[in-house]
Amino acid sequence: MPKSLNRVPLHPLALGVFSLLTLILSWPLPMRIFTWVPGVAQWAFDESTFVWNIWYFKHSLIDNLSTPLHSDLIYYPLGIDLVLYTYNFFNAIIAQPLHVAVSLIFASNVTVLLSTVLSGYGTFLLVRYLLVRDWGLGAGDRGSIGRHRDDSRSEIVNRQSSIVNLSAFAAGVVYAFASNRAIYATLGHYDMVTTQWIPLYALMLLRSLDGTLTPSRRRKAAILAGVFFAFNGLAEMITAVFLAIFTIIVVVIVVSRQLAVSRKQLADSSEQLGVDGAPSRSAIRNSQPAPRPFLNTLSALLLIGVVSFALWSPVLVPILYQFLTDDFSLKGWGEAIPLSVDLLGWFTPTVVHPLFGGDLVTNLRQVLVNWTLPGNLETGFRDVNTVFLGWATIVLALLGAFVYRKRLSIWMWTALTFGLFTLGPFLQINGRYRFDLDGVETSFPLPFALLHYIPIIKANRAPNRNSVLLMLGLAVLVGFAIYWILKKWKKNELRMGSGSFRQRSMPILYSLFIFLLVFEHLALPLPLSDARVPAVYEMIAADPAPVSVMHAPLGWRNSFGTLGPERTLLQYYQSVHQKPMLGGNISRAPDFKMDYFARIPFFQSIIGVGTDGQLTPERLETVQAQADEMMYLYNVGYVILTPPIEQRFPYVDTWQATWDLFKSTLPLEAQPFWTGDGFEVYRVIQPEGSDEFTLELGEPGTFPYQGDGWDNVEVDAPYGLPSIWATDEQSCVFVPLRDLDETRSTYTLTVQARPFDYPGSPQQQVTAQINGEILTTQDLVNDWQNVSWTVPLSTLRNTVNEICLNWSYAASPRTVLGGERMIGATGVALPVDVELKSFADGAWISTFDEESGVPNDASAGRQGVNVTVLDARTGEIVDMQGFDTAANEFESAALAEYIDQIAAGSPVLVGSRGAAGDFLTEDAITQLRTLGAEMTLASVQGSYFSIVGVKGAQPGTALQVVGETEAFLRIGLNPDRRTLAAAVGTMSLTR
Repeated sequence: MPKSLNRVPLHPLALGVFSLLTLILSWPLPMRIFTWVPGVAQWAFDESTFVWNIWYFKHSLIDNLSTPLHSDLIYYPLGIDLVLYTYNFFNAIIAQPLHVAVSLIFASNVTVLLSTVLSGYGTFLLVRYLLVRDWGLGAGDRGSIGRHRDDSRSEIVNRQSSIVNLSAFAAGVVYAFASNRAIYATLGHYDMVTTQWIPLYALMLLRSLDGTLTPSRRRKAAILAGVFFAFNGLAEMITAVFLAIFTIIVVVIVVSRQLAVSRKQLADSSEQLGVDGAPSRSAIRNSQPAPRPFLNTLSALLLIGVVSFALWSPVLVPILYQFLTDDFSLKGWGEAIPLSVDLLGWFTPTVVHPLFGGDLVTNLRQVLVNWTLPGNLETGFRDVNTVFLGWATIVLALLGAFVYRKRLSIWMWTALTFGLFTLGPFLQINGRYRFDLDGVETSFPLPFALLHYIPIIKANRAPNRNSVLLMLGLAVLVGFAIYWILKKWKKNELRMGSGSFRQRSMPILYSLFIFLLVFEHLALPLPLSDARVPAVYEMIAADPAPVSVMHAPLGWRNSFGTLGPERTLLQYYQSVHQKPMLGGNISRAPDFKMDYFARIPFFQSIIGVGTDGQLTPERLETVQAQADEMMYLYNVGYVILTPPIEQRFPYVDTWQATWDLFKSTLPLEAQPFWTGDGFEVYRVIQPEGSDEFTLELGEPGTFPYQGDGWDNVEVDAPYGLPSIWATDEQSCVFVPLRDLDETRSTYTLTVQARPFDYPGSPQQQVTAQINGEILTTQDLVNDWQNVSWTVPLSTLRNTVNEICLNWSYAASPRTVLGGERMIGATGVALPVDVELKSFADGAWISTFDEESGVPNDASAGRQGVNVTVLDARTGEIVDMQGFDTAANEFESAALAEYIDQIAAGSPVLVGSRGAAGDFLTEDAITQLRTLGAEMTLASVQGSYFSIVGVKGAQPGTALQVVGETEAFLRIGLNPDRRTLAAAVGTMSLTR
């Protein structure tokens, strides 16, 4: 390090250089820091999500003193929980001072840039600690400088210190400016750019386990490790999972080293005996019990856990509760296969590299096309490459691992473990994970497949995100490699003597390393997305009416797909107009949130036109028929037609058809009240309103008014009246009101209901809740009745009102009504539900999955007699065979022989198809009787039969049905797995 720099304080210097590099390597963001954000308009606008997060955190928690874990402003009118949302709470919190003092965009950009600076600085601190700790590397740096009277010795120490700092800085460069962070910024995944707490956690975890430090310093390190772990979790929950796995790696290696040291001390003490056979003083000293290797480790981990939980628990507890109470599990492998890293991707620069990359927009377009192809989850890698390791990075990391393999096992295992995790559940090479080996199709499972079966952890659907730990492992190895090279180079310089070139050679060599490491991961210019908000949104914000906003394109999105051409940028515009909007982006959410909009014909047609551009008469008619009603229900005040974004599909092809649909069907003013930047903005002409409303549940067309907690059928009549089952302990409806009479103090809510009752059921009670305000509780009788509540005017709104009915219980008929699985008088009960239907064109035999109720085809499906054998304990299908007894007697003989060999006690299902009795023989009838059937050859001629029996049962003990047109038989519990609270008919809110 130049002598002039030696006089600059080390840490301000490191931070300053990382800051300068961050500004340079984020170009042109510093020039547009108030108006643009990292991201690309042709992708998902995830960057807009994180900017919206910062605004909404302040809007909910500070401005409205409400929880930031729920929003009624998107997915309107349902609202949506943000517990499992990709929130990045840490950035949302620290951005607030700049958000208030400067602007939302500036605050967001600063948090992104700061993440890069601190990622580099944190890695610098980590590697510097590893180099100077007492592992035999840079030992002279620890407390040595300034303590040597010998000037030559001090000079050597200072040079050694410079090498350590330069090496640690190089490691920081690798981690902060790695291409994986650049591509995540490009895609707007700011949560995966917030990596600064990962190296800092690693540093403090290692210090908390460092036996060379005093107990007080280890405790302080453990506390800080807990803080940094919590910060990781607040930024992105999945990185906390990564750190938990990293912690296991560290603990296993540290404890194994401690045990090895203890064993060595014990062996040494046993050898140190005096000449007379008595222990020497040294032996006595060394024979003292070694500290238990687990004690310090366990205390450190406990302290880390307590601190991290205390800080993270306001978010972590709701997250765990939702994971435990709701089903957010991935379907199959989710998106783990296409979001894995192709092996070739490790060695291929990302698309954003200025020389070795490609056309980003074209590549992203191809990714979107790939995702729409049939079977995209089965065909392997289809994403842009997110994890390029870097050629120089790989070479240097391998060198560091080889030279210091005994001391760097933690980082070698970290790089190896998380490197394998990035490859996903199956090895993929050049986009393929299924390989033909001499005619045999095979695949190669990888360790990530094991994570798929661990609760909560399996929610990680993107293996490539493991790169944030992979690159840290590589950065540490690179830092040690450069340390080794520079140390060797410096020794050669000292041996060769002074000389101007020799004195400059090491800086030149070091600069070359930094250049190579930066160049191979280069992402310039950084793709940016325009975050300027059109002026019309300020005008909408000035409207005091409680109206909502509707956009074209209109769509909804969660982590598993989109409904319509959703554009999250429009959700970010909400930070200005601050009104509820139809549409929105969320991470994981209950299926109902998307299903609600998908099942309403009005939205079906709008989504269809926005997706394929087909403005059919049927779609026009559907939207026209519901337009006034939907605009009134959702109190839409403004319809905003936005222009297409170049190469952002499908809207770039469908925007004109979408605009035409909106203009020709919605009740809009004749002319837009604002145009500009390609936008057309219209006010909605609302129909005449009323302060009363009646809803006939159970009649067609009520889906838009039904919130959570109702059966999904449109028309029903339980207990003989048009009504709908309330299927949860809370069932909500949306009631539009206008022109509330301010002279009145109360209104009346009336509900027609009949509780679901069963033998031994408790008395059903219902409590009304309007816009969050709880009313009184009413007792219900087991019959149809009208229950009423007095509703204070103050609880009602001149817009959409949410009325919820809270029931005291909801029970499943399957559970409370039970059923019968006993097979006749055989004394044997089936472990599963079964259903048989025998008729001319089929012999349907089904068993039903116990959890889901999904039927499994259990029939061979042949003409004649079909026999299915079940496992008596599990109900699984052991075997199924069909015998064409309508064709010849040989099939009948085969049937008799087959039944004869069935193991005694096995449940057996028998169904006939067609003229099964034409060639049945007495031997076959005899064997059917061994299943417990009571039949003769004459009784089945020209008929159909279904049998559920047990091999070895007495004739007449099985269940059987014989019929001339069909034979239907079912054994099992009540098939209705819904939870039912009550049937609800008419609901009305009146004066």
